[in-house]
Amino acid sequence: MSIHGDVTEFFGAYVDAFNRDAAAALSELWDEVGLFPSPTGNFAMEREAFRAHCVGLMEFYRQQGVVRAEARVLSASELFPNVAQARLVWRMHGQEADIVAAWEHVYILRRSDRWRVSLTVADGEMAAWAAKGAWL
Repeated sequence: MSIHGDVTEFFGAYVDAFNRDAAAALSELWDEVGLFPSPTGNFAMEREAFRAHCVGLMEFYRQQGVVRAEARVLSASELFPNVAQARLVWRMHGQEADIVAAWEHVYILRRSDRWRVSLTVADGEMAAWAAKGAWL
């Protein structure tokens, strides 16, 4: 399978976990420690802290009227053996399938027993919610 196909399959499972509100399953798709560079400062979270973060993030989305997440891989490339970069477009749909918010997101993945997210750049997401007056 191509790297694009591999990464698309991985994010299919990622979005599925997100849509099932399965914070534990979602956090298992991350390295033991995930890195989060952001405009306000960089930070890292261990898996258990990230799981708790996912619970809060899913609640935040529900409060914004999101009932279903959708993501599409725009690009994926292997940077080094077992290290890939992926750019996705996310769309958060409301009750009537309207788009509540949309943004692009960049991920760095590493493959050990499977692909896992090591780092994400969420500037697009933060800007999309800020434009709506909602702060993550």
